[in-house]
Amino acid sequence: MKMEITVRIKNADGTEEIRPIVVDTEIPEFEEFTGPDNFREVFDKYEKAVLKIRNKAAELATDEYLSEMSKKNSRPKSKGKKE
Repeated sequence: MKMEITVRIKNADGTEEIRPIVVDTEIPEFEEFTGPDNFREVFDKYEKAVLKIRNKAAELATDEYLSEMSKKNSRPKSKGKKE
């Protein structure tokens, strides 16, 4: 079984300047939960996979965000334009 996380960074108007970030990972199948005796063990596998993928998604989205920001801030400003 897989879990997929998609991260979208949107402008206030809803447009996207950065492509969506999609990551996925394997998680335990439902059948692995055989009863109360192994619930904690299997849930621990699930939780570790989810935390790892969440952190990876945030890392990739932040990299894209900072990359796009640096592109926009490195553009030469036009002369004669008062700010």
